[in-house]
Amino acid sequence: MLDDFNIDKFKSKKPPKDNSLKTLSEIKKLQKKTIDKDFVEENDNIKDRFYKIVKDENIKTLINESIPHIEKLKKYFNRPRPKDLAKNFGIKLENINLKSMKTSSYPSGHAVQGYLIADQLKQKYPEKSKDLDKVADDISNSREIARAHYKSDSKLGKIIGLEMSKHVKEQ
Repeated sequence: MLDDFNIDKFKSKKPPKDNSLKTLSEIKKLQKKTIDKDFVEENDNIKDRFYKIVKDENIKTLINESIPHIEKLKKYFNRPRPKDLAKNFGIKLENINLKSMKTSSYPSGHAVQGYLIADQLKQKYPEKSKDLDKVADDISNSREIARAHYKSDSKLGKIIGLEMSKHVKEQ
């Protein structure tokens, strides 16, 4: 489904520079978010989160097929996680340390997969559209609440996820 998805157009969508005022602003916004470990952990496993609404085998397929593209973009941008860059500004940023936080920050892979899956499932289960959109939003937001991602990571993740879904629809 996603083998021929071209990530090159996203390479021009660079994150804010590590030492920029925009990055500092994003870190300060993360500081204001209340950490909710239960919410974060509930939304960390994308497959399980969507399975609560529909048990569809396409969920696993979409996750697996999106991973190589997400990993390539993360390696390309190589943006440090918020906790690491916060130190450059003299800020100690607490976070929830998750197994899924072992790669670079930009773009948010959870946001990519959440919006990709929700958009695909809405075609098959239109009566569940509202619930699927909420799950995608929760997955994306949970990464900021965990302080694993900046807002700009989540924004690009959503754009990529919806573009991936459009690509699948056009096949």
